[in-house]
Amino acid sequence: MTMGAKNDHLGGPERLAPHVDRAWVRSFVTEQNLRGVAPDRIGDHLATVESHVRESGEGAAEAFGDPVDYARALPAGAAGRVGTRTVLYLVLGLAGMLLVHRAAMAWLAEDTVTWVTAGDLVSLGLLGLGVVVLLVRPAAVLRVVVERPLVAWAGSVLILVALVVAQLALAAELAPLPVLPVAALGVVALATSSLLALRDEEPDEITGPGEAPRRSSVTRRVTVWLYPLLTVGLVLLAWVPTLFG
Repeated sequence: MTMGAKNDHLGGPERLAPHVDRAWVRSFVTEQNLRGVAPDRIGDHLATVESHVRESGEGAAEAFGDPVDYARALPAGAAGRVGTRTVLYLVLGLAGMLLVHRAAMAWLAEDTVTWVTAGDLVSLGLLGLGVVVLLVRPAAVLRVVVERPLVAWAGSVLILVALVVAQLALAAELAPLPVLPVAALGVVALATSSLLALRDEEPDEITGPGEAPRRSSVTRRVTVWLYPLLTVGLVLLAWVPTLFG
Protein backbone atom coordinates (compact mmCIF):
# COMPACT_ATOMS: atom_id res chain seq x y z
CA MET A 1 0.00 0.00 0.00
CA THR A 2 1.38 3.41 -0.94
CA MET A 3 1.76 6.38 1.42
CA GLY A 4 -1.01 8.19 -0.44
CA ALA A 5 -3.39 5.25 -0.10
CA LYS A 6 -2.72 5.03 3.61
CA ASN A 7 -3.23 8.77 4.17
CA ASP A 8 -6.13 9.52 1.86
CA HIS A 9 -8.68 9.05 4.64
CA LEU A 10 -7.00 11.50 7.00
CA GLY A 11 -8.34 14.85 8.10
CA GLY A 12 -6.45 17.89 9.33
CA PRO A 13 -3.29 19.09 7.58
CA GLU A 14 -2.37 15.50 6.65
CA ARG A 15 -5.20 15.48 4.09
CA LEU A 16 -3.33 18.15 2.11
CA ALA A 17 -0.25 15.92 1.79
CA PRO A 18 -1.48 12.32 1.59
CA HIS A 19 1.79 11.12 0.03
CA VAL A 20 3.92 12.64 2.80
CA ASP A 21 4.82 10.88 6.04
CA ARG A 22 2.39 11.95 8.77
CA ALA A 23 5.13 12.54 11.35
CA TRP A 24 6.94 14.82 8.89
CA VAL A 25 3.74 16.79 8.26
CA ARG A 26 2.99 17.16 11.99
CA SER A 27 6.51 18.39 12.80
CA PHE A 28 6.47 20.83 9.88
CA VAL A 29 3.03 22.23 10.77
CA THR A 30 3.92 22.59 14.45
CA GLU A 31 7.03 24.63 13.66
CA GLN A 32 5.16 26.77 11.15
CA ASN A 33 2.49 27.50 13.75
CA LEU A 34 5.14 28.45 16.30
CA ARG A 35 6.61 30.86 13.75
CA GLY A 36 3.26 32.59 13.34
CA VAL A 37 2.64 31.50 9.75
CA ALA A 38 -0.99 31.93 8.65
CA PRO A 39 -3.01 28.70 8.22
CA ASP A 40 -3.58 29.26 4.50
CA ARG A 41 0.17 29.81 3.93
CA ILE A 42 0.94 26.56 5.76
CA GLY A 43 -1.54 24.86 3.44
CA ASP A 44 0.25 26.32 0.42
CA HIS A 45 3.60 25.02 1.67
CA LEU A 46 2.14 21.55 2.25
CA ALA A 47 0.67 21.57 -1.24
CA THR A 48 4.12 22.35 -2.63
CA VAL A 49 5.68 19.48 -0.69
CA GLU A 50 2.90 17.09 -1.72
CA SER A 51 3.21 18.03 -5.38
CA HIS A 52 6.97 17.43 -5.40
CA VAL A 53 6.74 14.13 -3.49
CA ARG A 54 3.94 12.81 -5.70
CA GLU A 55 5.64 13.75 -8.97
CA SER A 56 9.23 12.84 -8.08
CA GLY A 57 8.64 9.76 -5.96
CA GLU A 58 11.08 11.09 -3.36
CA GLY A 59 10.21 11.14 0.30
CA ALA A 60 9.70 14.50 1.98
CA ALA A 61 12.74 13.97 4.19
CA GLU A 62 14.89 13.23 1.14
CA ALA A 63 13.66 16.20 -0.85
CA PHE A 64 13.23 18.84 1.85
CA GLY A 65 15.25 17.53 4.76
CA ASP A 66 14.28 17.77 8.40
CA PRO A 67 10.74 19.21 8.70
CA VAL A 68 11.65 21.64 11.46
CA ASP A 69 14.68 22.95 9.57
CA TYR A 70 12.64 23.31 6.40
CA ALA A 71 9.87 25.14 8.27
CA ARG A 72 12.43 27.54 9.72
CA ALA A 73 13.96 28.17 6.29
CA LEU A 74 10.62 29.49 5.02
CA PRO A 75 9.49 33.08 5.77
CA ALA A 76 8.08 33.54 9.26
CA GLY A 77 4.63 34.96 9.81
CA ALA A 78 3.57 38.00 11.79
CA ALA A 79 4.98 38.32 15.29
CA GLY A 80 2.87 36.32 17.69
CA ARG A 81 0.32 38.35 19.55
CA VAL A 82 -2.83 37.74 21.53
CA GLY A 83 -5.88 39.77 20.55
CA THR A 84 -8.29 41.64 22.80
CA ARG A 85 -10.97 38.99 22.34
CA THR A 86 -8.60 36.28 23.54
CA VAL A 87 -7.57 38.34 26.56
CA LEU A 88 -11.20 38.89 27.54
CA TYR A 89 -11.94 35.20 27.01
CA LEU A 90 -9.10 34.16 29.32
CA VAL A 91 -9.75 36.75 32.03
CA LEU A 92 -13.53 36.32 32.13
CA GLY A 93 -13.26 32.53 32.02
CA LEU A 94 -10.80 32.39 34.91
CA ALA A 95 -12.70 34.98 36.94
CA GLY A 96 -16.02 33.23 36.39
CA MET A 97 -14.61 29.85 37.35
CA LEU A 98 -13.07 31.16 40.56
CA LEU A 99 -16.15 33.17 41.56
CA VAL A 100 -18.56 30.28 41.04
CA HIS A 101 -16.25 27.92 42.90
CA ARG A 102 -15.92 30.30 45.83
CA ALA A 103 -19.70 30.79 46.00
CA ALA A 104 -20.25 27.03 45.83
CA MET A 105 -17.81 26.46 48.70
CA ALA A 106 -19.68 28.97 50.85
CA TRP A 107 -23.07 27.48 49.91
CA LEU A 108 -21.89 23.96 50.80
CA ALA A 109 -20.77 25.31 54.17
CA GLU A 110 -24.25 26.86 54.57
CA ASP A 111 -22.80 30.36 54.74
CA THR A 112 -24.57 33.39 53.30
CA VAL A 113 -21.31 35.24 52.68
CA THR A 114 -17.92 34.36 51.26
CA TRP A 115 -14.80 36.16 52.37
CA VAL A 116 -12.08 37.80 50.30
CA THR A 117 -8.75 36.73 51.78
CA ALA A 118 -5.16 37.84 51.42
CA GLY A 119 -4.58 34.55 49.60
CA ASP A 120 -7.20 35.55 47.03
CA LEU A 121 -5.30 38.74 46.27
CA VAL A 122 -1.99 36.90 45.90
CA SER A 123 -3.64 34.27 43.68
CA LEU A 124 -5.16 37.00 41.56
CA GLY A 125 -1.73 38.59 41.18
CA LEU A 126 -0.16 35.27 40.12
CA LEU A 127 -2.89 34.63 37.56
CA GLY A 128 -2.54 38.18 36.27
CA LEU A 129 1.20 37.68 35.90
CA GLY A 130 0.55 34.53 33.91
CA VAL A 131 -1.80 36.38 31.56
CA VAL A 132 0.79 39.15 31.08
CA VAL A 133 3.50 36.60 30.18
CA LEU A 134 1.13 35.00 27.67
CA LEU A 135 0.36 38.38 26.17
CA VAL A 136 3.97 39.53 25.92
CA ARG A 137 5.61 36.25 24.84
CA PRO A 138 2.92 33.94 23.44
CA ALA A 139 5.23 32.24 20.94
CA ALA A 140 7.87 31.56 23.60
CA VAL A 141 5.28 30.01 25.93
CA LEU A 142 3.92 27.77 23.17
CA ARG A 143 7.42 26.72 22.15
CA VAL A 144 8.19 25.58 25.69
CA VAL A 145 4.93 23.61 25.79
CA VAL A 146 5.69 21.91 22.47
CA GLU A 147 9.45 21.38 22.71
CA ARG A 148 9.88 20.92 26.47
CA PRO A 149 6.63 19.43 27.75
CA LEU A 150 8.20 18.25 31.02
CA VAL A 151 9.34 21.80 31.79
CA ALA A 152 5.87 23.12 30.93
CA TRP A 153 4.26 20.46 33.13
CA ALA A 154 6.61 21.22 36.03
CA GLY A 155 5.91 24.93 35.67
CA SER A 156 2.16 24.32 35.73
CA VAL A 157 2.49 22.19 38.87
CA LEU A 158 4.58 24.87 40.58
CA ILE A 159 1.99 27.52 39.76
CA LEU A 160 -0.79 25.30 41.13
CA VAL A 161 1.22 24.64 44.30
CA ALA A 162 1.84 28.38 44.72
CA LEU A 163 -1.89 29.08 44.41
CA VAL A 164 -2.76 26.41 46.98
CA VAL A 165 -0.06 27.59 49.41
CA ALA A 166 -1.27 31.19 49.05
CA GLN A 167 -4.83 30.15 49.87
CA LEU A 168 -3.78 28.09 52.90
CA ALA A 169 -1.08 30.37 54.31
CA LEU A 170 -2.83 33.69 53.73
CA ALA A 171 -6.33 32.91 54.93
CA ALA A 172 -6.86 36.19 56.79
CA GLU A 173 -10.38 37.42 55.98
CA LEU A 174 -10.41 40.93 54.54
CA ALA A 175 -13.96 41.59 53.35
CA PRO A 176 -17.28 39.69 53.21
CA LEU A 177 -19.24 39.25 49.97
CA PRO A 178 -22.80 37.85 49.70
CA VAL A 179 -22.89 34.43 48.05
CA LEU A 180 -25.69 34.94 45.53
CA PRO A 181 -24.24 38.05 43.83
CA VAL A 182 -20.83 36.38 43.69
CA ALA A 183 -22.36 33.28 42.07
CA ALA A 184 -24.39 35.40 39.64
CA LEU A 185 -21.36 37.46 38.66
CA GLY A 186 -19.38 34.27 38.09
CA VAL A 187 -22.08 32.78 35.85
CA VAL A 188 -22.28 35.99 33.81
CA ALA A 189 -18.49 36.00 33.38
CA LEU A 190 -18.50 32.36 32.26
CA ALA A 191 -21.35 32.94 29.83
CA THR A 192 -19.65 35.99 28.35
CA SER A 193 -16.38 34.10 27.96
CA SER A 194 -18.14 31.24 26.14
CA LEU A 195 -20.04 33.69 23.95
CA LEU A 196 -16.78 35.34 22.90
CA ALA A 197 -15.41 31.93 21.93
CA LEU A 198 -18.61 31.03 20.05
CA ARG A 199 -18.49 34.22 17.98
CA ASP A 200 -14.78 34.04 17.21
CA GLU A 201 -14.55 33.60 13.45
CA GLU A 202 -10.78 33.98 13.04
CA PRO A 203 -9.61 31.21 10.68
CA ASP A 204 -7.39 28.63 12.34
CA GLU A 205 -7.86 25.55 10.17
CA ILE A 206 -5.10 24.80 7.69
CA THR A 207 -6.58 24.99 4.21
CA GLY A 208 -5.20 24.18 0.80
CA PRO A 209 -4.97 26.39 -2.30
CA GLY A 210 -8.40 27.54 -3.44
CA GLU A 211 -10.12 26.58 -0.16
CA ALA A 212 -11.95 29.23 1.85
CA PRO A 213 -10.39 30.11 5.24
CA ARG A 214 -12.40 28.64 8.10
CA ARG A 215 -12.37 28.07 11.85
CA SER A 216 -12.06 24.54 13.17
CA SER A 217 -15.30 23.25 14.69
CA VAL A 218 -13.26 21.25 17.21
CA THR A 219 -11.43 24.37 18.37
CA ARG A 220 -14.71 26.22 18.68
CA ARG A 221 -16.33 23.50 20.80
CA VAL A 222 -13.30 23.18 23.08
CA THR A 223 -12.99 26.91 23.73
CA VAL A 224 -16.74 27.37 24.25
CA TRP A 225 -17.03 24.61 26.85
CA LEU A 226 -13.59 24.71 28.48
CA TYR A 227 -14.25 27.03 31.43
CA PRO A 228 -17.84 25.86 32.16
CA LEU A 229 -16.65 22.25 32.33
CA LEU A 230 -13.65 23.14 34.49
CA THR A 231 -16.01 25.03 36.81
CA VAL A 232 -18.34 22.04 37.09
CA GLY A 233 -15.34 19.85 37.87
CA LEU A 234 -14.15 22.15 40.65
CA VAL A 235 -17.62 22.35 42.18
CA LEU A 236 -17.97 18.56 42.09
CA LEU A 237 -14.59 18.17 43.78
CA ALA A 238 -15.82 20.43 46.56
CA TRP A 239 -19.25 18.77 46.79
CA VAL A 240 -18.40 15.04 46.70
CA PRO A 241 -16.51 14.99 50.06
CA THR A 242 -19.56 16.48 51.79
CA LEU A 243 -21.53 13.37 50.87
CA PHE A 244 -19.33 11.31 53.17
CA GLY A 245 -18.96 13.86 55.95
